[in-house]
Amino acid sequence: MKPLAHSIAALLLTSVLGPALAQAPADGHDSHHPATAPAAQDNSRGTSADQSDLSDGEITRWDPRTGKVTLRHGEIKNLGMPPMTMVFRVTDASMLAPFKPGDKVRFRVEQHTGAYIVTRMEAAR
Repeated sequence: MKPLAHSIAALLLTSVLGPALAQAPADGHDSHHPATAPAAQDNSRGTSADQSDLSDGEITRWDPRTGKVTLRHGEIKNLGMPPMTMVFRVTDASMLAPFKPGDKVRFRVEQHTGAYIVTRMEAAR
């Protein structure tokens, strides 16, 4: 093939495959977590979870209307998640009532159907 034919073939291939590649799913949030991260444990102990099950964090913002809280957190060991800041849902928006942005908290997060949910939160001592 001549160089012009190579260029035309590449252009046609790109125009045909480009839209298909653009629709390919992006990596989910789990892409930066190790594959060997332990699964969220069943919290059959209810709210009497051991203190070692709780992670440290700081509330940066919260919205009881939507039931979401943004936490700057340390390692979340039960999920194998490194320290970062992210938004979590809460099981009950009323658990956010005693807190305000800037408060230091200890909390438990579990993964349910792909979402990270705060199931317990208390003021840090």
